[in-house]
Amino acid sequence: MKQFIIAFFIAIPLLNVIAQEKETHYSSWNTVDIHKKLNDKWSVNTEFNFRRTNFLEDWEQFIVRPFLHYTFENDLDIALGYSYIKNYNYADFSTPIDFIENNIFQQLTIKHKFSRFSFDHRLRFEERFQQNIIETAPNEFVTNGIKNRNRFRYKFQISVPLKSFSNHRVLNLVFYDEAHLDFGNGLRPEKLDQNWMFLGFNFRASEHIKIRSGYHDIYAKRSNLFINNQIWETTITYKI
Repeated sequence: MKQFIIAFFIAIPLLNVIAQEKETHYSSWNTVDIHKKLNDKWSVNTEFNFRRTNFLEDWEQFIVRPFLHYTFENDLDIALGYSYIKNYNYADFSTPIDFIENNIFQQLTIKHKFSRFSFDHRLRFEERFQQNIIETAPNEFVTNGIKNRNRFRYKFQISVPLKSFSNHRVLNLVFYDEAHLDFGNGLRPEKLDQNWMFLGFNFRASEHIKIRSGYHDIYAKRSNLFINNQIWETTITYKI
């Protein structure tokens, strides 16, 4: 794991160096995440992701993602989930037409808490089933059938408390980096598909509500093109 993390952080800056061409766009990602604890071990949650781009003019993605979790002693969490993803055509460098992806995923989260900060590792393996896009004539596209792709995602996150308020309200600084490895339709990694970086704040407003907001920067490799998505992202988490 240590060698993987070192190689991962070395590889990230190379994205800028080797890029031949880059397209940049600006997005707003907003998520509502609802949690329900079933008992001491089992819980469920569902994310609703509303992602818009081109200064909010166009849809980029809409995602619904339910999870089922089993927790070991509050520091080890395993989850099984499903994602419904609607991908939109919003630019010349995006998908040529709208298409839908359904995926299932298995996830492991390991948390470490210290006196002044905490960090966690999240490992997720996704089996992705995407509508296949074919070109029937110049600049004319349709969806035909389903293609399968697999992807592994590794996320490293650090959270540092900045200030505590009354009623257990806490403001935290949050940073994470997440690498996406494309496995094609097999079980062996083929390439670094994209990298996500986030820096922002997490505020526990009450016993039931947390708000995280900050700057999210994405580099994605598409053929000979690098796509840089610069995002302001806000997530509201509600625990029932």
